[in-house]
Amino acid sequence: MDNLLYGKTELTGRGKIIGVTGGIACGKSVVCQFFAQRGAFIIDLDQVGHQLLQNTSSVSQLVATFGPTILNDDGKVSRSKLGDIVFTDPKARKQLDAIMHPVILQESRHSAFQFVEGDPDRIAMIDSPLLIEANGHETVDLVIVVVTDNHTQKQRLIKRSHDQGRPINCHQVEARIKAQLPLSEKVKYADFVIDNSGTVDELKSKVDELWQILTQCEE
Repeated sequence: MDNLLYGKTELTGRGKIIGVTGGIACGKSVVCQFFAQRGAFIIDLDQVGHQLLQNTSSVSQLVATFGPTILNDDGKVSRSKLGDIVFTDPKARKQLDAIMHPVILQESRHSAFQFVEGDPDRIAMIDSPLLIEANGHETVDLVIVVVTDNHTQKQRLIKRSHDQGRPINCHQVEARIKAQLPLSEKVKYADFVIDNSGTVDELKSKVDELWQILTQCEE
């Protein structure tokens, strides 16, 4: 199975909670979209975190830590302003993680357990960019790491920032990549590795192959 590694953990059936992670702009969310089309229940930690940023308690903690400059005129937290701080300051990044990650992981695990508990034949996937850094890999049954080559990763990150209307420069690209655990380290925690350096069709094929493995396992 080209560029698809497996075998670290023996699969024992469905009803699993699977963590999906990878480097920034490696395509893990696209991978999750493809899995969703095949029947997986996806919990996007970025979306969970975004929702929690509207939580009064979270906003108060963030403002107390990073100052009122992270707020927009409407009083809501600006993700871009907050990102400019934490992606260039490792200490600030750790402070943000300490505030947000425990709550985000708690919310996501609750949703995942509700889903698999209701029907043990289901698969829930937690889409988390910092699954390993936040020790979330210890709370899931299996880990999928999505990787790509460095050049492709940088190009995708630049394109994504422009598509979102928040363009970033080369220095910011490097800072955001370095803010995460290197891919070479992340794959050490993986039960499955999907290389997304190729085409969309190639990626779909790899997702199909892995889905077959996950759904053919028996208790």
